[in-house]
Amino acid sequence: MSDQAPGNVGARRLIGAAGLGVLVSGLIVNVYLAVVARALPPAEYATFGSFWALALVLGFGAFLPLEQELARRLPLPGDRRALLRAATGAAAVLAGIALVVLVVALPIVSRALEDNLSVLLALVALCVVSAGQFLVRGTLIGTDRLVRHAAVMVLDAVVRLGLASAVFILGGADAAAFCWALVAAIALSHLPQLPAAWRRAVAWGRYSAGTPMGPVTTRGLTRAALPLLVGSVCAQLLLNGLPVLVVAQAADGQEIAAAGVFVAAFTLAKAPLSMVVPLQSAVVPTLTRLIARGRRREVLVLLVKGVAVLVAVAAVAVPLAWWLGPAIVSIIFGDDYAIGGLDLALIICGVLAHIGLVVVTQVHVARGRHVDVALSWMAGLAAAGLTFWLVPGVILSGEVAFLVGSVIGAVVSCSILALSRRRAIREELS
Repeated sequence: MSDQAPGNVGARRLIGAAGLGVLVSGLIVNVYLAVVARALPPAEYATFGSFWALALVLGFGAFLPLEQELARRLPLPGDRRALLRAATGAAAVLAGIALVVLVVALPIVSRALEDNLSVLLALVALCVVSAGQFLVRGTLIGTDRLVRHAAVMVLDAVVRLGLASAVFILGGADAAAFCWALVAAIALSHLPQLPAAWRRAVAWGRYSAGTPMGPVTTRGLTRAALPLLVGSVCAQLLLNGLPVLVVAQAADGQEIAAAGVFVAAFTLAKAPLSMVVPLQSAVVPTLTRLIARGRRREVLVLLVKGVAVLVAVAAVAVPLAWWLGPAIVSIIFGDDYAIGGLDLALIICGVLAHIGLVVVTQVHVARGRHVDVALSWMAGLAAAGLTFWLVPGVILSGEVAFLVGSVIGAVVSCSILALSRRRAIREELS
């Protein structure tokens, strides 16, 4: 795609192309996870599943705010070179925060990883590599290079699958080899893209509407991203922390194997989120422009349509998950992975509620209301934690907690948005 100003590129066409790329990459990632599950016994897959979940919490959770801020700021007039320099410093700060959190949570993390030192070191390496990964993603999204962004995601998925297949063929039967292969795939597919992405960002045509950015510093960018960091970490803990807790709470070999089955089924059932979550920042530039031009009603219409689609999907997907889900899990992962239809139906309900929460919070990001994003996800995580503590049974508590947390978070986020809209209407009338 050529470098063009945002006004010269159809937003729907760009987001549609990016969505197709994310869909393809999501499908490949699920094949990749199936390859890993076929290569590992359930107990060993529980360790890999914990690494996978922690990688999303520490990688995606820590650095998504940087991607979102770049997506929001790059379309606005200002010194992009200074913005990218500040983003580099902010990425280093966020990497440091992720490593500190990892050290603080080391007792729980070590238990979830079965005290595997090699897997733990792979997690440390991933915290560093993720800084470059999200700098690339944020730069591409913020300059409307969504097709290139999607291509990089597909490349990442293909490299992951290729390295995992190589480990499988070479007889890798331990989780650590697959964990390090994942870190290598992220680095190989993203880091070489960074210099060219930045050169194009600096040379990109200026978008004239909107309030120009003031001087951008590492401290200022980091401070602006902190509420988003809180929200992002809470989001990843809600989505990926529960499987870690389930594995960590497993008491014996039989429960650990059952936890491995849950992790595999949960990973498969939330496949739509592996496509929606990476795409969430892609809608921020478009929403930002609509809000800046006073076209808030169009944003509201889009939200209403989104809710209608989610309800329609739930009416079809939940009964299918109950009826056909267990057989699909066994076909994909093997006969050792057996789970009940009710379990899958609960997880699917939670996934759809989570998608709604993701979409609504992007409106808050576009409005620059980062504190509202944090409040929404904190409410969801608190509700999930309380539910996990109250519901008996390790597996059932994880499923119900994910559903309840996602629903509560979505309700709180919509309520905040409705209150702010009423406030804006009252101000206009007065």
